[in-house]
Amino acid sequence: MRHAQIPKSVLRVVLAAIGTIAFILLGLLAITRYDNKYITKAVLTQDYLTVVPEKGYCALVDGWELYPDVLLSPDDFFSETQSYYRTWAGEYPNLSLFHDDGNPYGTSTWRLRLKGSGNVTLYLQEPLCSAKVFVNGSCLGGPGKVEPDNYSPLIRDTAYSFILDGETELIIQTTNFSHYYGGIWYPPVIGDSDSISHLIASRMLLYGLLFFSTLTLALFCIVLWRRRRAGSYSVEFYFGLLSLCFALRICYPFLRLFGIPLVRTLYAVEDAASLAGIYFSLHIVFRLILPDTCKRLKKIFTILSLGMCGMVVVVPLFVLPAIPGLALWYGTIISWYKVIMSVFLIGLTVYGFFMGIPYAGIALAAAAANGCSLLYSVLTIGYYEPFIGAYPEEYGAFCMVIAFAVLMVQRSRAMSEENQRLSMHLREEVDEKTDHLQKLLVERGQLIAELGHDMKSPLTSMSNMAQIIRMNNIMLDQDTHDRMLIIEEQCGVLSERLKSIQEIAAHASAPGQMEPLVLNTFLGDLYHSCRPVIELYGPQFIKKIPVRPCRIMANREQLYRAMENVLYNAADFTPPEGKIVLSLTDDGSYAYIRISDTGCGISEKDLPNIFRRSFTTRSGEGGQGLGLAITRAIILEHGGEIEADSAEGKGTTFTIRLPLIR
Repeated sequence: MRHAQIPKSVLRVVLAAIGTIAFILLGLLAITRYDNKYITKAVLTQDYLTVVPEKGYCALVDGWELYPDVLLSPDDFFSETQSYYRTWAGEYPNLSLFHDDGNPYGTSTWRLRLKGSGNVTLYLQEPLCSAKVFVNGSCLGGPGKVEPDNYSPLIRDTAYSFILDGETELIIQTTNFSHYYGGIWYPPVIGDSDSISHLIASRMLLYGLLFFSTLTLALFCIVLWRRRRAGSYSVEFYFGLLSLCFALRICYPFLRLFGIPLVRTLYAVEDAASLAGIYFSLHIVFRLILPDTCKRLKKIFTILSLGMCGMVVVVPLFVLPAIPGLALWYGTIISWYKVIMSVFLIGLTVYGFFMGIPYAGIALAAAAANGCSLLYSVLTIGYYEPFIGAYPEEYGAFCMVIAFAVLMVQRSRAMSEENQRLSMHLREEVDEKTDHLQKLLVERGQLIAELGHDMKSPLTSMSNMAQIIRMNNIMLDQDTHDRMLIIEEQCGVLSERLKSIQEIAAHASAPGQMEPLVLNTFLGDLYHSCRPVIELYGPQFIKKIPVRPCRIMANREQLYRAMENVLYNAADFTPPEGKIVLSLTDDGSYAYIRISDTGCGISEKDLPNIFRRSFTTRSGEGGQGLGLAITRAIILEHGGEIEADSAEGKGTTFTIRLPLIR
């Protein structure tokens, strides 16, 4: 018989899920064993005396006497015997089991007999929702006001120091008309002052680490999304909101430490932040696993999630005060809703894993960790209460945030590598196209130059032939003589045009190679080379070049040609008694070359056009207006600028700005 083989994808999913769940369960079992009030609890004797250790701390779990619906003072226990229920802290979440209508609200008294010696501290963690503490008949205070006619809820962690000397009576009065949990739901902790202080500090340090790390992730992701302006809400945006919700959910120990009077509102915000985290987790998984499919499924679960987020705000603030009996089911509904949504998230990630969708494995680990922790939290209600650490649900949510953070890092790395690959590919394409264009330019320039050279010979021959005929007066009448003269003139014009074409082609076909150039030395060489020619025109040629070197990236031949054009242009328009000044300055970022003359200047209407091709102010001298146009093109190729400042009769100054090498 042939045995069916399990597909590798199925095996990978199973192994990934089992590995994640096993890791989370081992961690949860470890903290349950070593950080659990229900394990590290005070010893209870046969006559219901709670023994307090001399060193360290323990939880006051067993041996409580519960007196529902009454507020009893120490004197009441001396005057008469009261009926009570023997219980342990965490057995009754509220007073609903003592009321026929299921009303969770009311007053209660909790009594415990302690045995020990020495100075001890009682750490009363979050009594719900107001309390008053008595030790040996003395009132030590408490958060809020417990009197029903003057009820004032206040959720606050408090500590009370007193002396144990043999048997001591501890009485805690509680009143709750605000929350669906009430009374001594969280076991108090007792021990020496140093141990209790260390416990409180360690707890605040852990929650501070959880809070600030996730808040930093949230702000970073939201700012990143704002900078990108993606047009729609991205995975990074939803991850930022998920982290923000967890930070809001996890900051409650700090609020409990200082005491915030808005009890209903704070608990509603805490529950809403927890469910909003599930909502944003759904959106992350939807965008990763089902980006463009199953729109109806997305819509259903989106509406359900938003509805639950709205419910945990509306019900505690408006419904439970009017219908208290609903509180018996309210907390259970929230807990199991979280479990169900986590199972749904696990199902989505398993589907993505099967389909080979990127990052589905990390999403599966995140969903499995959160779902396992949520289920463990629901099943251990009343059996696990941490001294220092967080609750399983909080650990699971934090693991999910960290897993999604790893996912974001991997996505960002993949996007960066893809962008780098595309950039390199684009650079290669640009270089290839540039080389191709340069070759085309060179070939075009050579073709134009050769064509111009080929046209020049017959044109010269035609001009010479017309000149010979005209000068020898070979059977010419006056009209023919004039036409021969016109032919000579037009041949001269065509010759100048061909010369201009060759000049432009030479510039366009020779994209120069840039290299470092010391501008001071270059201008000195330019000055000595051009000085004899310029002074032959008559003007005095002066240089003002500083000693401190100015370095630029330039093509020496092209820059020399550009400067030569400007200098000879100045010499043409400067009278013999005038002068031309070549100077150099810099401001640390740019070098400024100035060529000033005392010539006739340029009119205001002509000044904006002097760098245009074919524009010239020369009359009757055959100028084609190419010199300054080519100069400007060369300066622009060097990343610089050229401008002219002039007035008629007062000379002209050309300023060339070139970037320095940093």
